[in-house]
Amino acid sequence: MERGTWTFIIVTLFLGSVTAAAAVPGVMDGLGGIIITIFLAYCAIIVVAQLFSALFAVQQIIEGYFEKKKTSKRVELR
Repeated sequence: MERGTWTFIIVTLFLGSVTAAAAVPGVMDGLGGIIITIFLAYCAIIVVAQLFSALFAVQQIIEGYFEKKKTSKRVELR
């Protein structure tokens, strides 16, 4: 996938989590609620970044498994 596609996916997931957190009325009012929301958003960014890096690693493992292996041939020098 292209870098722009990954960026779009990350931004979409982030905005989706922000709107879901904002949908809960009255639970987090005041400064404490803002601080907790920022902390949870920061944790969500870390989790999503780790998820994408893990998926990329799994993709590389799968591609390496199905990749055609190169074989070396013996060459005689005269």
